[in-house]
Amino acid sequence: MTEREIKRGMKELSPIDVYTLLPKTNCKECGEENCMAFATKVVNREVSIDQCPPLLTKKYEKNYKQLKEMLKPAVKEVTVGVDDSAVKIGGKLVMYRHEFTYFNPTPIAIDVTDEMSDEELSDRIKKTQEFSYTYIGNDLKLQMVAVRSTSSDPDKFKAAVKKVAEKTKLPIILCSSDSAVMESGLMAIPEARPLIYAATKDNWKEMAELALMYKCPLVVSAPNDLDLLRSLVKTMKEYGVEDLVLDPGTFPSAGLGDTINNFTILRRAACNMGDELAGYPLIGTPIVAWTEPAKSPTVNAWKEAQVASMLVVRFADIMIMHGLEGWALLPLTVLRQNIY
Repeated sequence: MTEREIKRGMKELSPIDVYTLLPKTNCKECGEENCMAFATKVVNREVSIDQCPPLLTKKYEKNYKQLKEMLKPAVKEVTVGVDDSAVKIGGKLVMYRHEFTYFNPTPIAIDVTDEMSDEELSDRIKKTQEFSYTYIGNDLKLQMVAVRSTSSDPDKFKAAVKKVAEKTKLPIILCSSDSAVMESGLMAIPEARPLIYAATKDNWKEMAELALMYKCPLVVSAPNDLDLLRSLVKTMKEYGVEDLVLDPGTFPSAGLGDTINNFTILRRAACNMGDELAGYPLIGTPIVAWTEPAKSPTVNAWKEAQVASMLVVRFADIMIMHGLEGWALLPLTVLRQNIY
């Protein structure tokens, strides 16, 4: 890492930088003995400035905004879902784990489609929810469900999304490039704050309107074209969409090198170069391994697990997968736990 990159990376903060903007009343409402102790924990990301009640009053509004900007992570934190089941993605402060720490372990979404039978859809949701393994005192789980429109039929998609919402409280990713289909899915769960996948150069305006209307985070997709991806992000921000997730494309086999390279370029730009257009969570789609011809489904499952494992350690903040094989998911979730 160059000296220039270090200077433009994670902000070097001291407790005194934070303390200067705190009310300095030592009221102990935050649970700490004094404001300096609270400032120290804020710098170490052990507590949030929102835990200081006086800071949330009108009197300290300007200081609060200054602190928010000062503490802003290089990679924006985006929330998918609502209430206790919501997941947070992104929120990274540094490029590499050894530089500080990683927050928000990569959630894994298992897919269902609007052409699956009720039995198959229910079975996949059940297996997703029941996947659990205790590892060094931590429960390893799958966190999300991705509903894909393979029929391109708005009514079928709406029905499938409704079924999924009835069967699970897990956060949902809605997958379709057709804005009419997407709107039908959103109408089925208008208050659930799903992740919309995805806006492209062809449908960005329609998808942006839906994201704003339903107050949902939105994936911006430009496979293997980082210039276009940054351009779309700039357009979305100007349009008023703030909660974005970036999809630089996931390519198995021969394209795996490009995949890792694109993820790395974006994360380096965000964390080390201060590029705000790259400063959003990255989504990986190892599920694409199932589109390749193979002698058996086991080969596809192995390729998917291979891609997913590489993306977990190379900056993916959220992933969509298809396989439910324990031999693939267990090592992956253990790897994720070890990284985070």
